[in-house]
Amino acid sequence: MTSYSDIIKQGRQEEKSQKEVNTESGKAVNTDLDNKPVNITIKVPRKSRQYWTSQCKLAGVTMTEVLVEALVERFGKPN
Repeated sequence: MTSYSDIIKQGRQEEKSQKEVNTESGKAVNTDLDNKPVNITIKVPRKSRQYWTSQCKLAGVTMTEVLVEALVERFGKPN
């Protein structure tokens, strides 16, 4: 019977074997940077922001969802 700690060790070994390593520095390379969320800051009038925030809450969506949808509709998704 396999113990819980053996399963954890096996999972960690699989993670290590799947990571890419920079050959010069020997450090692991983060290949998931393209999908990491980042902030976008925009300046809008306070009254507009308050109105849009309330409309988002009434619709049950987040401002992020609305803005991403608008950007994708206007410019499409990146390759």
